[in-house]
Amino acid sequence: MTDAELLDFLQGRYPFGDLSGARLRPLPSSYTHRFWRLRTRERDYVIKEYFPGLENNPLYPTLPQEEATALTLLERHRLAPRLECFLDSPAGSPLVIYGYERGSEAEIDVRDAAQLLGRFAALELAPEEVRMVPSGYHQVLAHADAILEKIPDSRRAANLKRLRPQDGAVEVSAVPQCTLIHRSLCLGTVQMTAAGPTLIDWQYAGLGDPVEDIACFLSPGLLTLYGLKPLVLYAEDLFLKHYPDRAIVDRFLAERAAYHWRLAAYCLFRQETLTHENAPASRAYARALEEEVDLLLRLRGK
Repeated sequence: MTDAELLDFLQGRYPFGDLSGARLRPLPSSYTHRFWRLRTRERDYVIKEYFPGLENNPLYPTLPQEEATALTLLERHRLAPRLECFLDSPAGSPLVIYGYERGSEAEIDVRDAAQLLGRFAALELAPEEVRMVPSGYHQVLAHADAILEKIPDSRRAANLKRLRPQDGAVEVSAVPQCTLIHRSLCLGTVQMTAAGPTLIDWQYAGLGDPVEDIACFLSPGLLTLYGLKPLVLYAEDLFLKHYPDRAIVDRFLAERAAYHWRLAAYCLFRQETLTHENAPASRAYARALEEEVDLLLRLRGK
């Protein structure tokens, strides 16, 4: 779909009305969808057209309906932009469109980000239409094992398994109540608006443990994939100090190695399976893998 075709498609539809004076600008595509920003006098809109066939990813299945559900729920709490439209494009691909009033373009401070994530976790939302995801130390390790089983001939996988956290490092216990989590939170998924910072990119949402959102926010690999620099240790410590729920922080500190090892396993899986299909993406995942491995080694040394 070209930019002109998209504008023609949106022209006159609620909530856009007359778009004769609007500016549509393509944004860099991600691995899962194409982006545009539509700027009108009153509001900015972000339009996401999802690529097909990404529902079976072993860690991050791309589910537009999850994003629409999360945006609808969280806009009420001023934690997400407003879902303006969820519909199919003329080509039949899902479109998620959200809007907001423009605000500061400054990057959020990690202390404020910790408060934002804590406010989200405290809502304890559990919408029935959102899927459950593996949660807790032992489920996450088993999930990572299953991801690596998808590349059985990988020599790198054999090496990565040497960094696998031990099952006995954390006592087996009941998984905490599962609530709505984002699953790829980082500085790149915080959108500043006139109403304050909000959370975007909910296509991977699930019902799980908020520990996963902390692990993602502090993940050097995810930040690398978003084109951002990993947080320095001082910033990481500030984030954890200002996260309001100390029980979740304590659980994160005990279990974080499992979440980072799963991210490393996923990055390796993507690196190897994308080598011929999308070489630049494969190299990006290789760099993210290096960051996660370095973090795992640092955690081992503590």
